[in-house]
Amino acid sequence: MRILGVHSDGFSYAAHDRAMASAERITKREAAVEGDVLVFFIAVEEGDEKDPARLVKILAADAAKRARDLKVPTLVLYPYVHLTSSPSDPKTAMKILRESELALKAVRDEAGEPEFTVHRSPFGWYKSFKINCKGHPLSEWSGEYTPASPLPEEAEKLKAAAKAKGKEKVKAEPAVFRFSRLVLQDVEGELYEITREDWAKSPIWKKKGDSYKRLRRFVRNEIGGVKEPPEDGEGEPKEPPHIGYMRRHELVDYCDVSEKGHYKWYPKGVLVQRLILDYARELARDWGASEMKNPIIIKGDNNIIGELMGEFHERDYQVDGGRGICYLRYASDPLGFPFMQKTRFTHRQTPLKVYEEASCFRNEQEGEVSGLKRVRNFLMTDMHAACGSVEEAQREFEFLCKRFGDLMNDLIAHGRWVMGWEGTAAFFDANRDWLVKINRDLGVPALFKLTPEMTHYYAIKNEYQSITADGANIQVSTVQWDTKDGERFDIGFIGPDGKKHACPVIIHASSFGSIERTLCTILENIAIDAKQGRKPALPLWLAPTQVRVIPVTDEFVDFALGIAEDFGKLTVRADCDDRSETVGRRIRDAERDWVPFICVVGEKEAAGERGQLQVRIRGEKEQPHLSHEELAEMIHAGTKGMPFRELPLPVRVSRRAIFFG
Repeated sequence: MRILGVHSDGFSYAAHDRAMASAERITKREAAVEGDVLVFFIAVEEGDEKDPARLVKILAADAAKRARDLKVPTLVLYPYVHLTSSPSDPKTAMKILRESELALKAVRDEAGEPEFTVHRSPFGWYKSFKINCKGHPLSEWSGEYTPASPLPEEAEKLKAAAKAKGKEKVKAEPAVFRFSRLVLQDVEGELYEITREDWAKSPIWKKKGDSYKRLRRFVRNEIGGVKEPPEDGEGEPKEPPHIGYMRRHELVDYCDVSEKGHYKWYPKGVLVQRLILDYARELARDWGASEMKNPIIIKGDNNIIGELMGEFHERDYQVDGGRGICYLRYASDPLGFPFMQKTRFTHRQTPLKVYEEASCFRNEQEGEVSGLKRVRNFLMTDMHAACGSVEEAQREFEFLCKRFGDLMNDLIAHGRWVMGWEGTAAFFDANRDWLVKINRDLGVPALFKLTPEMTHYYAIKNEYQSITADGANIQVSTVQWDTKDGERFDIGFIGPDGKKHACPVIIHASSFGSIERTLCTILENIAIDAKQGRKPALPLWLAPTQVRVIPVTDEFVDFALGIAEDFGKLTVRADCDDRSETVGRRIRDAERDWVPFICVVGEKEAAGERGQLQVRIRGEKEQPHLSHEELAEMIHAGTKGMPFRELPLPVRVSRRAIFFG
């Protein structure tokens, strides 16, 4: 990135014609700023796409420092490609310019008011401008930054550290925190305004219960500021428990021939993935959504989609097949919205609901990829509702919030979660009672992070955050209130007047977030159960083997296979460990495999013509005698309402390959 700065007495510009197909959409072509102003002419260059977020921090920090030094509160960001011979692609440039504007607008003074007035001229247009340089020694400057450049604070600390101790790296705090207000909500619905500096002193922490301990960890992770000593279970970084579980139990593993963050799924893992998708699909169908499927490639020259992608603030995978730059989609939205755009529906058919199982890609930085928590390729369960009115949107929003709360409590996190909200202060203030009620009905405490204006497509969104044993948080479900994309993509309904009307709100939702994060959360909660003294086990409906039948000798293998087949006919996943190992060894192996029910069969059971079976139930001491029909009924009761799929591996354990270890 290259910058030319000018301290000017006033500044004005006029946009004339588009310089490129992907030029930014504008509503007015002229603007003028009077009085003292700092104008930053900016050229984003090749290579800046490696870490645009860092360049935003660098630019925002540099601009803020110069504005304070010169005591100038008004800033103009002006895209000026002529400063470089190696410009970046338009999407990267738009993203950095847009996010720099938002970052500077989020800076607050000691009174909590915006410190700067920030203007940004449109990208991708031929423009004329008028400028009047002040002419003092500090009125002109230039700069060149790369993703490897230090932040201003880092540079100062590095100088001091180098002087005292040699060239020692010193970690710096992020330069910009874009949220202007922070609000906590307790379970009863009371609100507590906090700041980054004093959040630890809030009276909410006097409340008792694990939910407030989880909220405290979440707040600490999200807003930083005050440093706290580590809590129980925290300290030196350790490998998250879910990584060991996913590998040892042959669910998911690293793939040596792919890049980090792309995983291979073993047969048991594929079963778990598809069962979760089956549930998500049924949930969407019950909600009234129609399933769709879109491509994963997005053309790079679509300026409307580029505008949406720029707001999403994600790192993108680029693909060049010789026909121009394209992108792998980061979510279903960029291709789902054009799908809805071309769909004709009337006011009688709103809300228009669609569902997609979207394979998505985000080019996360190397150090951020961690097990299944943060990956580069993931499968999302995306739901959208194009609503005909605000009242209609409120009903859908409330319903999905409640439904996803049930998922977190009953299927995913066992109640070990808190709610994170993010949106504009204006939307929060206008809808305070409604938002508080939604959260109070969910029965969990929450953190609201609020911005002075919209920074994304949504006015408000929530994120269901599971808190792990090591104090980290994992986002799973989400519901979002989108007020931009109905108009932006011309998604609308035919009203009673026969005219097309843009949908005022589009609800975005994801029941399980991504399958990867859902499995991560389930496994991390299993680790918490184990730490608390309970036997680790997958939920019964996800257990790859629900019943294992173990014959005491080879003489009873056929009998054991027959029992396993009987269970299969009763929609129970059962297998037979017919290996030539001792009974004790096979029982221990079944326990290591987290098999919920183990039946050892021999002469006594064979003589009873498959009557009573002595059943070892995982986590329980008693071993009841049950018929296979009674055991099947017990399993059906424990998996009521959940999808079922067949055994993912051969029924004979002796015929199974070893995938890991």
